[in-house]
Amino acid sequence: MKKMMVLVTIMTFGLLIAACGTSDEGTNPPADNNAGETENNATDDQNQDDTNTDTNTDTSETDNDRDNVTTDMESDYPFTSFDLEADFEGTEDIVEVEYEQDTNETEASYRNETQGIQLRGDEAMQELDSIFSTFDFDENTPKEEVLSTVLEAFNIPSDAQHVELDIEFVGGTEVEYQQ
Repeated sequence: MKKMMVLVTIMTFGLLIAACGTSDEGTNPPADNNAGETENNATDDQNQDDTNTDTNTDTSETDNDRDNVTTDMESDYPFTSFDLEADFEGTEDIVEVEYEQDTNETEASYRNETQGIQLRGDEAMQELDSIFSTFDFDENTPKEEVLSTVLEAFNIPSDAQHVELDIEFVGGTEVEYQQ
């Protein structure tokens, strides 16, 4: 009976130690300045695997993966979120731009039906970067000036039926613009 209790106790401690020792994270991991890059690379590999093997017709999850930008570029823009929708007479969302930069990832999509543009992820970010880099406004710029700059940059005619632009600036200020 004593042997059985000793054996059970040893096995219990063994399982306890094994269960506690499987974590890859330390309690105080060393500072790693490239942590964001490593996480992005891991996400990139997963995204590549998903797009190569995923034949599921449910596109809700894969669409979000395609919006992710895999480049690790610092934002040179005065905003962290940019959402533009433009409706023309009789047709909604002729132009739709979505850009969001979080701590670990950036998502981008750009659609302009008048110009035949429908881009996501890295392709969208390349196109948007050429436009965003020309912007020279911030949360204190008059709304009319911001709208005028954005309409011109995305070739949206001034007679567009409805334009809605939501921007979250780097400081956290959110501003809504409408025409």
